[in-house]
Amino acid sequence: MNKLFNNILVPVEFSKQSSQVISQAVMIANHFRCDLHLVYVEHNSMADAEKHLVQALTEGELADYEVEMMELKAAFQPQLEDGLQLITAMRRGSREQHVTSYALQHAIDLIIVEKPRSILPMRFSRSFNINRISKKTGCPVLTVKGTARLEAIKNIVLPVDAHLPLRKVMFASYLARHFNARIHLIALSEPGEEDNVENKVYLYKTYQLLRENTNLTVECHTVHGGNIADTTLEYARQINADLIVVNPGKEMLLSGFVNRLFARLLFNESRIPVMTVAPAR
Repeated sequence: MNKLFNNILVPVEFSKQSSQVISQAVMIANHFRCDLHLVYVEHNSMADAEKHLVQALTEGELADYEVEMMELKAAFQPQLEDGLQLITAMRRGSREQHVTSYALQHAIDLIIVEKPRSILPMRFSRSFNINRISKKTGCPVLTVKGTARLEAIKNIVLPVDAHLPLRKVMFASYLARHFNARIHLIALSEPGEEDNVENKVYLYKTYQLLRENTNLTVECHTVHGGNIADTTLEYARQINADLIVVNPGKEMLLSGFVNRLFARLLFNESRIPVMTVAPAR
């Protein structure tokens, strides 16, 4: 299998958790022999009439952030293996826009972001939409909690619905091969629903694809449930999974009015790292 990861991007916020996420990214960079990119975006959400105030304020702030970025580079560059680079950049404006453009300009293969810690509107304004960014960049986006441990991935959960998830399978099998991990394929099963027939057909096709093209250990299960995100998260918790690999969209949307109201997705609730992989365009 071709090398899938060459450049890893971590959007940073100069927080304790952000430093912990960088530590995880360093481990992955060393494992896959990747260069690591750290990008800080100074978010600007003020009205147009106040932009001159923001400009005056953030010039001084950016000087402080430059020092913090230099400190991050000094701390983490020595942790990278010989020959690997740590590249830093700073931007001002839309975090989502700059992360997207940076990823496209620098041939980023994997974006690692820290799990959101709040559902407050201000927090949302400083973040970005992982569904959109995975689709726009074509990169898998790995959402992790700062305390996650990715050096020993043993169980990967991959939900399957009524299509063949080729890109998800590609990334999941690449990781499984490197870590000697087991892949758990799951599909929803509810008595009397026609969609379940298609789910089961594609579950079997996905299983067959992996068995015929890899020597990985693969399990295949139908699981009762009405929501694929809820069911995936519950199954992953039951088996103590190390990684969940999903497509953007319904595989991430948890059930319940509050979850829909605040657009709370699977990675918000999961302590298990979640990799979002957009299907091929």
